[in-house]
Amino acid sequence: MTRIQYGLLVVLTVLSFSLRAQDDVNLNEIEVSATRSSVEFSEASRTVRVITQKEIAEAPVNTVNELLEYATNVDVRQRGAQGVQADVSIRGSSFDQVLILLNGVKMSDPQTGHHSMNIPVELMDIERIEILNGGATRIFGPGAYAGAINIVTRNPEESSIRANMEAGDFGYSQIGAQANIVAEKHSHSLSVLQREGDGYIRNTDFELLNVFWQSELHLEKSDWFLNLGQNEKSFGAQNFYTANFPDQFESTQTQFVSLGGDFNLTDDLTFQPRAYYRRHNDRFELFREGEGFYRRIPNGGGFTSNRGDTIPWYNGHNYHQTDVYGAELTTSYKWKGGTSAIGYEYRSEEVISNILGEPLDNPEPVIGEVPEAFYRRSGMRENHSLYLEHTYSKGDLFVSAGVMYNYNTAFDGDFADFGGELFPGIDLSYQLSEQIRPYASANRSFRLPTYTDLYYNLGGATGSINLQPESSVNYELGAKLNFEIAQGDVVVFTRDGSNLIDWITPEDNPDTTFAQNITEVSISGVEASFVWDMARILGSNSPLKSVQTNYSYMFSDSLSSDFQSLYVLDFLEHKADVGLNFGFGDHLQMSWNFSYQDRVGSFISLDGPKDYQPVFLSDIRVSPQFGNLKLYIQVSNLFDKTYNDIGNVVQPGRWFRLGMTYDFSINLKK
Repeated sequence: MTRIQYGLLVVLTVLSFSLRAQDDVNLNEIEVSATRSSVEFSEASRTVRVITQKEIAEAPVNTVNELLEYATNVDVRQRGAQGVQADVSIRGSSFDQVLILLNGVKMSDPQTGHHSMNIPVELMDIERIEILNGGATRIFGPGAYAGAINIVTRNPEESSIRANMEAGDFGYSQIGAQANIVAEKHSHSLSVLQREGDGYIRNTDFELLNVFWQSELHLEKSDWFLNLGQNEKSFGAQNFYTANFPDQFESTQTQFVSLGGDFNLTDDLTFQPRAYYRRHNDRFELFREGEGFYRRIPNGGGFTSNRGDTIPWYNGHNYHQTDVYGAELTTSYKWKGGTSAIGYEYRSEEVISNILGEPLDNPEPVIGEVPEAFYRRSGMRENHSLYLEHTYSKGDLFVSAGVMYNYNTAFDGDFADFGGELFPGIDLSYQLSEQIRPYASANRSFRLPTYTDLYYNLGGATGSINLQPESSVNYELGAKLNFEIAQGDVVVFTRDGSNLIDWITPEDNPDTTFAQNITEVSISGVEASFVWDMARILGSNSPLKSVQTNYSYMFSDSLSSDFQSLYVLDFLEHKADVGLNFGFGDHLQMSWNFSYQDRVGSFISLDGPKDYQPVFLSDIRVSPQFGNLKLYIQVSNLFDKTYNDIGNVVQPGRWFRLGMTYDFSINLKK
C-alpha cells in the first residue's frame, strides 16, 4: 500500500466516524476571503476553514497561537508560551510561507517570519479566523505561498465593558479590559491586555502588552473602518535560534494602523480601498545583558558572564527596524456573466539595522540604547501587484479564475531585483447533491526571501544575497459534506515547490547554519475535518454537546540527508486533533482538546543529531458562569509531556491557570 493510499484509508476511516455539527452561526452564509472578491463559505472552491467566535470562546486556550494549534494541518511551532513567539505553517510549509492578515491587511514582517504573529489583538477582539489552505498568491499576493490566515475582528453589537483577570503557575498573571461604544451609525472598541510570567525554566520569563482600537462608520453607500494597534514583547529566549549560545533575549515592539472601506457606487459596482502602515522594532541579544547573565565590558571589550566567561568578539546586540506601508484598491462588477474584479496593490518594505542590508554612508544612532549602538545598514524594496479575477456561478457550478502579475524591485547595492512574473490559478466546484459539493483547484504561488535570509551573519548563521524567490504549484481535490446534523470536508493535495529557501546545518559542521535554495521539494497529503453534534444524536439532555475531529497526513519526496533542515523538511507527518465540548445545564461548560503530533526530521542537540519524537498533548478548561460573571480553571499540557516543537527549545510542562471574566452593558441612551 502506498503512502497516499494509506492516507486516504485513514481519512475514510475518520470520515466514517466523524460528522460536523451545525454551529449557532450558519457557516454557509459567512463571506470568506477565498477569492479576490469575497464569496459565501458554501461556494468557496478551496479548503477554507473558519474558527467562529463561539468556538474561540469555548476553546481551552489563551492566545491565537494556542488556538491555531488545533486547526487542521496547521503546525504551530511555539518557542515561548502565552503568545511569546510561534512559527505558523500550513501543509508542511515553513513559517515564512504563510501570510498572516488582520482584517485583510498583511501583517508579515520583511525582516523575518518569526515576527508574523506579533499582532495587537487578543481572543476577545476576534469575530472569526479564516484559514485558507493552499497557495493563495493570486488572491493575497506575495507571501501566501502555502496558505493564508485572516484574523477578522468583531464589531460590537452593544455598548459594553469586559474585564478579565488570570493567574497561574510560574508566576503567571494576566489582566485585560475591553470597552465598546455603539451608536446608530458608528461604533468604537478599545481593548488592553497585559500578561507576564517568571518562566518555566531558566531564561523563559516574559512580559507582553497588546492595545487595539477599532472604529467603524456606516454611511448610506459605504462602510469604513479604522484599526490601530500596539504590540510589545520582552522575553528570555532560551535556545530560541541556536543551542550554542543558549542565554538569548529579545524585545519587540509593533505599531500598526490601517484604514479601509467598502464603497457601493451601485448595486453591482463596488470599490474597496485600503491603506496601512506597520513599524516593527526588534532588539535581539545573543548574550542576554543583565543580572545573572552577561555584562558589557567598557570600551568595546565584548561581554562577560558572572561565571567569568568572556566573549571578546561580541560587541553589542542586534537592532532592526522595519517600516512597511502600502495601499490597495479592488474594484468588482457584477454582470450577467458573473463577477469581474481588478485590483492593484503597492507595498514598500524598508529595514534599517546594524547587520541587515547594505552599508549606510552615515550610520544612525539607535534611540534609547547605549552610545555604541548604531544602525549601520539598510535596505528597501517596492512591490507592485496587479490582480485580475472572474467568478462565475450558474446553477450548481461555481468557477473562479484569476491571475496576479507581480513586480518587485530594490534600490540598494547588490540587493537582488526580482523583476516581474505571472501567478495564475483556477478553482471550481459543483453541487453534486444537497449534501456533497466536490471541488478542485490549481494555483501558482511564491514568496520573496526576507532580509534575514539575505543578509544575516552572526553566531554561525549566515544568509545569502544570491537567494532566489521560491515558487510552487498547488493542486487540491476535495469535497464538502453538508448534512442536517453534520458538515465537513476531505481533501487530497500536492504542492510542487522549487527554489525553496531553508536554513540548513551540515552534519559534518554542526556549528554552522546557512540559508540556501533547495532545488525542488514536493509535499503531498490528505486532510479531513469533521465534527458531530452529540446533542442532536444523543438528545438535548446529553452533557456531551459536540465532538470535533481533524486529521492530516503528509509526506515529501525529499528528506534531509547530509544536512539538518531547520524548517522546510521538519513537518508534521501525522497530526490528529480531537475537541470535546460539554454543557452541564446553563451554568457549567467544559472543553477538552487532544492533539497527537508526529514530526519528521531531526535537530542538532548538544549531544548530536536527535530525531523529533511523537507527542500527545491535552488542554482542558472548566467554566462555571453566573450571569455576567464567568470563572474558569484551565490546564495546559494536562499529562505533563516533555517535548520540543523546534530544535532545543523545551516546551512547558503542565500549567494551571485560574481566571475570571465579567461583562456588563452600558446604557448610553438619554
